[in-house]
Amino acid sequence: MYQRSDIKEGMVVRSIDGEKLGKVFAVGESEFHIEKGLFFPKDYLVRYSEVSRIDGSEIILSHGKEALSRLTDEDRTGAIAGTGGGAGVGPGAVGMGADRTAARASTGMDATSDTVGRKGTYDTGYDTRLGTDARSGAGTDTAVGTRGIHGREEDVTIPLHREEVDVLKRDVQAGEVRVHKDVVEEDREVDVPVRRERVRVERRDVSPGRPAMNASFQEETVVVPLRAEEVEVQKRAVVDEEVVIHKDEVDEQRHISEHVRREEVDIRTEGEEPARTLNAPSDDPLKRGY
Repeated sequence: MYQRSDIKEGMVVRSIDGEKLGKVFAVGESEFHIEKGLFFPKDYLVRYSEVSRIDGSEIILSHGKEALSRLTDEDRTGAIAGTGGGAGVGPGAVGMGADRTAARASTGMDATSDTVGRKGTYDTGYDTRLGTDARSGAGTDTAVGTRGIHGREEDVTIPLHREEVDVLKRDVQAGEVRVHKDVVEEDREVDVPVRRERVRVERRDVSPGRPAMNASFQEETVVVPLRAEEVEVQKRAVVDEEVVIHKDEVDEQRHISEHVRREEVDIRTEGEEPARTLNAPSDDPLKRGY
């Protein structure tokens, strides 16, 4: 079983299923106290027998969150106050005395044993281990004195984020125009006048008694050539028409829709205080200062 020397303040405590239960803020002889929450913290008591194992700075319990024991006001003021021998400091240094309980109850602020003058769990870096002047009437040395609780307060600022839409334009190729030429064949008919020679033979009478010149009385064939015009077709390319492609810029309106995210804060209280949110009316005390 683990002992007091194995547990240190500030160690993270997790359940058997890995859920974070809080941090150790006080160590006693047979148990230690853990604290969970930011605005309205809860205190729980854990015995050493409930520790399953320790992994570095994390304490793993042997059960879940539902088996934790809630710390009462009586336990908070006297269970481990003044037990002594805590984490390398003097007797009672790790106990939680009446000063811390009264301060938390009156201010609603979380004052752990290693910080002072803070709201929530925001560390201010002050030395909280005051001397005998800041001790309570119980006679034990508390880790948080009255000066730290009622002194300077610090606000915890939680930033809220949202997404905005920025519209940028860039040139892209939206399409293209292709002009394709096809060769179309067709028959063209043209009437062309041509000439040719033909033979016409005539026989006619001559004057009687006309003398014959160079009569040889021989067989003879006379050849008369006939001529005609033939049609020869020649083709040549000419420009029939032109196609001109021109680009114009056209302005148009484009509607863009996009989902954006934003963060909202919901502040909830426990106990008899009613739940409040930042959506409450403007006179809500939680919204004071905004």
